[in-house]
Amino acid sequence: MSTQGRRARPLPAAGGDPGAKGGRTARRLQRPGWRDLRLVVGVLLVLLSVAGGTRLVMSLDDTTPVYAAARDLLPGQPVAAADLAVVQVRLGEQVERYVDGTEPIAPGTYLVRGVATGELVPVASLGTAREALDKTVTVPVDPSALPGLSTGALVDVWVSPRDPDALGVSYLDPRLLLSGAVVDRVPEQGTGLGAGLGRASVSVVVPADRVGDVIAAVDQDARLTLVPAPRSQQDAGR
Repeated sequence: MSTQGRRARPLPAAGGDPGAKGGRTARRLQRPGWRDLRLVVGVLLVLLSVAGGTRLVMSLDDTTPVYAAARDLLPGQPVAAADLAVVQVRLGEQVERYVDGTEPIAPGTYLVRGVATGELVPVASLGTAREALDKTVTVPVDPSALPGLSTGALVDVWVSPRDPDALGVSYLDPRLLLSGAVVDRVPEQGTGLGAGLGRASVSVVVPADRVGDVIAAVDQDARLTLVPAPRSQQDAGR
């Protein structure tokens, strides 16, 4: 039998559907289902959880190093590194009231008030040797001298002892008792009477080793006069 005049039938593509046109399979697009939305929500929840945990860890670590007393610290004593310990605290804005634990204690720092063991060291508890050792003494002065005095001013303390040989009230020549005292408080004019009639009580800060001299002059009814230091000394003392 002759095969001429017949055409060969094309074979279907390998692995394809014989009924598909051109060997290609048509795919139908589908709308996102509820399962896809649930995946998105789950991812968002995970991200929020991670962000919240990170913020919580950062807030728990929001502390500031400050100094605490390693032992009982007494007023007037110098402060050394061995007297302090660095502790981490969370005090917010109040942390400025305490000594920064990242800064070394400056040489010549003294306690102006006591700090108990374990207590945070306030900034106000530290000062210079003079601030720690000097004492405040009240002296009687002539009220007419008050207008020339002010808190924080430097004054020289002059004393005129009573003349023991005089029949009445008489004073010997004045002499310089103390230079560079600091006026701590000046009473209002017309008030603050004390240590004798017609005298006004003025508080002055004097070195600890000179307190006895000032008190002795007051007890012996000597006349004390506070003379303001020159302006150049006033500016140098600030």
